[in-house]
Amino acid sequence: MAQEVDGKWIGWLSQDGKKDTFYYEINIAQNGDGISGVAFSSVNQGKFQARFVLSGVKQGEKMVIQEVEQIEPEKPKWCLKYMTLQSDGAGAYYGDWKADGCTPGKVYLARPGANQDVEEKPFTYVGRWTGHLSQSDRAYGFFYEVNLEPDGTGVATIVSEGNGGTAQIALEWDTLTEAAHLRIIENEVVEKTETNWPWCIKYTELYLTKVDGKYLLDGDWSGHIEGHDSESGPCAPGRMHLERPILKPVNRQRAKEEFDPYQAKFQRKVKIDNVIQVQSKKLRIKVWDNGTVDGDFVTLLLNGKKILDNYRVDKRKWAIPVQVLDGDNFLILHAEDLGDISPNTVAVSIDDGVKEEIIVMSSNLEVSGAILIKPFRFEK
Repeated sequence: MAQEVDGKWIGWLSQDGKKDTFYYEINIAQNGDGISGVAFSSVNQGKFQARFVLSGVKQGEKMVIQEVEQIEPEKPKWCLKYMTLQSDGAGAYYGDWKADGCTPGKVYLARPGANQDVEEKPFTYVGRWTGHLSQSDRAYGFFYEVNLEPDGTGVATIVSEGNGGTAQIALEWDTLTEAAHLRIIENEVVEKTETNWPWCIKYTELYLTKVDGKYLLDGDWSGHIEGHDSESGPCAPGRMHLERPILKPVNRQRAKEEFDPYQAKFQRKVKIDNVIQVQSKKLRIKVWDNGTVDGDFVTLLLNGKKILDNYRVDKRKWAIPVQVLDGDNFLILHAEDLGDISPNTVAVSIDDGVKEEIIVMSSNLEVSGAILIKPFRFEK
């Protein structure tokens, strides 16, 4: 039986290639297949808001909605949106919207207070991304993290697996097209641990994909050595990879239950940097130093239990057979000692017997990196 849609629905609305995300709410009455009501939208914590009269039709598991008139404010005029929304089968609706003279986008709506197994908010580039980058003239890689601010600025953190230590680099970022396409332009090194190490100031264009519970950004980078330009001091180019997990409300609740005792005991925050989906509950986890051996001591905890205790990481791959649970599993990298280069970065591979996935994890004495491991299952 098709779902009745009378009443209040809340969610979000986004525009392709735009940084802002809009709060979106509709209050509707259903009369047969007909829909009528009012829509409300706001952005920047309610600083800008508008209200609309809407009408539409219910077609099986779809809602087709048209905003027909802007009630308030009188000016400026907002986009009058037309949207086709599909039921997700779990009580929510999602789909695309468009409007004359406006960049189109996405919309998601659910009942107030619904704890659906969906993303809590729409995609945005704003926030923390972690990963690594390579360089064509080096046998080792670099741990790389960016924190992107809503105003188009940000900071990159890079850790050399050679002798360069750590650096913080100011950057600017923007989206190039309506497609999933991000540009990062580093400006200057604002802080570094090795004063004589010359870092590359990088430029990259990254392409977005979504796979197995995470967003991936990949692309080539080029640049010049700090204090020079592309003519006087070009860097050997390389490849950049960044990712961010997609966490649903149920994942966040499980993570809170798992992380609260750890955070209380060690007075450290935990940040989930990666999501891995495995096809077997029997895994082999390996850990090693994929760069310069600098005296890192680490502990690995799987679902709160130590599977590796105060281990000095070196070039040898230390393998640990484990068995994970049916639901969410959390692997935490706990830094016992930061070695000669901070933060503590180690390579971790997770092998489920079908494929092996390698991740560079990072932790320090304030924040511990974590991986969410999810056994694959067919959705009913």
